[in-house]
Amino acid sequence: MTPRFPCLGRQVRSYATRRDFLYGLGASIGAVAFSQLLADESRSTDGTKSLLSPKPGHFAAKAKRCIFLMMEGGPSHIDTFDPKPKLEEMHLQEFVREGERKSAMESGRRYYVQSPFKFHCAGQSGADMAENWEHLSGVADEICFYRGCQVDSVNHPTAMYQMNTGNRFAGDPALGAWTLHGLGTLNQNLPGFVVLPEVSHPQGGAANWSNGFLPADYQGTPLRPTGSPILDLQPPPGITPEHQRENLDLLQHLNTRHQEKRPGHAQLAARMASYELAFRMQMEVPGILDIAQESRRTLDLYGVGSEPTDAFGRKCLLACRLIEQGVRFVQLYAGTWDSHDYIARAHASLVR
Repeated sequence: MTPRFPCLGRQVRSYATRRDFLYGLGASIGAVAFSQLLADESRSTDGTKSLLSPKPGHFAAKAKRCIFLMMEGGPSHIDTFDPKPKLEEMHLQEFVREGERKSAMESGRRYYVQSPFKFHCAGQSGADMAENWEHLSGVADEICFYRGCQVDSVNHPTAMYQMNTGNRFAGDPALGAWTLHGLGTLNQNLPGFVVLPEVSHPQGGAANWSNGFLPADYQGTPLRPTGSPILDLQPPPGITPEHQRENLDLLQHLNTRHQEKRPGHAQLAARMASYELAFRMQMEVPGILDIAQESRRTLDLYGVGSEPTDAFGRKCLLACRLIEQGVRFVQLYAGTWDSHDYIARAHASLVR
């Protein structure tokens, strides 16, 4: 009988250990698959369904998926949707807390400053909105303005953690992770929780989309903001899907033999499943990420190809395409709203 893998009978010299090979996947599509859908294909050791299989909610819901637009730095409420007319009267008056004694060593003074933007009532609801939100005013009646949010920190990383996880300190699951935990995901060939960061990661880093104490299956998968969204998404020239399939079959055979001697190592089975997911992603992801397939009219609606809307518009359109393909939760980071001065100029550009 002809051996399935003839090369197994030959001596193959290798200067890299098996562990080196696995760690080498850390910067490629294998890492994306491993971080998001560890046990999707293989099912767990007790034969139950994948943790990411779709689950029914406790209540019937109209919303099936979520796009979370995260304006890092926080646009001020008094410059957006919460006018403070009193500030116009107090503009440039010195600010001193009641009962506060000014020290002779005080290095600087603080002043009340009015918003540089004018406000108007938008929609039939009469929602307060700064006038420079030109297009948002047209959908004012579709927006919920929640004015009850309070936080415990004004420091950037801890405030980011509290916004994303509910806790000022890193280590808790992000909202997207909880969503996957409760509902699963709708497309087993794609990550269920995708993050679209800026060129640099936000304050606090990857802990903002962490799985926390939940299984690793639920953590967010960030796509690269420049260049290829996922490294090694395209196979090298000359490598066909058939070649990849043969390689995966061989790898599966070797891994299975290795796992049989180590039955207590569940992580190995998860990694084996991640290779299969990576292969499926190579088939499906490129078409989703190619927004050039969209019509010129759609690109114009998203502001793609024009400044200053191009970068944000591309991510919004990509988020929409991911959601349409069954990704459960997409978080999109947009702009740096941490302006301490020149607010009229800095925020006006971001608003546009």
